[in-house]
Amino acid sequence: MNNSKTYIGLLLFITCLSGHAQDVKKTLSAYFSEVRSGKYQSIPKNLFQPENAKTTLSLLTPYLKDTAAVVRAKAYAIVQLAGGTARQDNLREDAVAKLVEGIKDHDSGNAGQALGYLTGFRKEDFTTVTKDTLLALFKRKTLHYDELIRLIGFLELKQVQSDLRALSQEGTAAKKDRWSALLALARMDDAYAIESVMTRVKRLPVNDAVVYEIFPDLVYTRQRAVFDLLIDALNNNAKNCESANAEYDAKIPCAYRVMEMLAMAVANYPLTRDASGDINTKDYKAALETVREWFKRNKEYTIVKNNY
Repeated sequence: MNNSKTYIGLLLFITCLSGHAQDVKKTLSAYFSEVRSGKYQSIPKNLFQPENAKTTLSLLTPYLKDTAAVVRAKAYAIVQLAGGTARQDNLREDAVAKLVEGIKDHDSGNAGQALGYLTGFRKEDFTTVTKDTLLALFKRKTLHYDELIRLIGFLELKQVQSDLRALSQEGTAAKKDRWSALLALARMDDAYAIESVMTRVKRLPVNDAVVYEIFPDLVYTRQRAVFDLLIDALNNNAKNCESANAEYDAKIPCAYRVMEMLAMAVANYPLTRDASGDINTKDYKAALETVREWFKRNKEYTIVKNNY
């Protein structure tokens, strides 16, 4: 009797799984039919719910190889969403592998999109195989080379350190590639690169342009010496930045932007960010004081390095 109940329960479970798979398959088919007709609706949420991640990722292969660039682009977006919500390590690794293949897409926009999506994954989501593929792409100097260099720096693939050093000093190389090589080396704990980055940044004024264009690069390095510069800016009350509020035209301290940037890179940070990257607070002035006090009390704070 017990064996019979177990069998029936197992049969019902398998039937349920099959039904979920069919639902995902139908949703994918309907969604991509809309994409092909030029209707770019929001990606259906059931495609990237954690319980459907495995099915979604397994069914995306033909769309990732589609002849239409727009179909491949949407397929990469779904891979990123499904992989990002997946609870199992092997599914996240599968998503990363699919996106690494996407870097080879002959459509430049798609290749850049795949690279961008990869920055949302953790270091441990990259397997030896995907890392080897990235190194091969680096040697080939693929599209969006500067972004690929930064991804390699995040993964600390030190096999190409000497190549990066040479590139950072190559006068004929593109400026963005040289800068990315320097940043990647800094992420890999290269002392010369860290000092070089700091020397260049110390010459710059703290204003909107520097905060939005350069400070994210400094956060990327995950180096304490560089973070000291950011914390100096965090404690500076000079009003050199524009407010994000279009109705408020007065200048504000750039410290507020720094406060947001550091949230993703410091362990046990006293504030959290919402999906858009803004700090979860109704009182930014009080939040800034909270962070300043926190750094005063936590001189030996820990920098998070397993995210981009």
